[in-house]
Amino acid sequence: MRVFLRSKKTRLYCAGSNERAATATQALPFTSVAHAAEFGFTEKVPEAEIVVRYDLLEEDVAVPLLADWCDLREPTSAAG
Repeated sequence: MRVFLRSKKTRLYCAGSNERAATATQALPFTSVAHAAEFGFTEKVPEAEIVVRYDLLEEDVAVPLLADWCDLREPTSAAG
């Protein structure tokens, strides 16, 4: 499984901080969906989507990066 971050608007992949690439081979690979989401939120990638590529599938799987489905903050204690 390979994970990438792509702008839905431009269809360009993230290749680094403020860098874009036309193809996934030039893109920054992420180790997990959570890491791609964190990068997308931190770098404020416009209209971002996470692209997951499996060797067994002919097409990529893409899901929109929405703040309401992915809370990446560390849990806080109730006592704190």
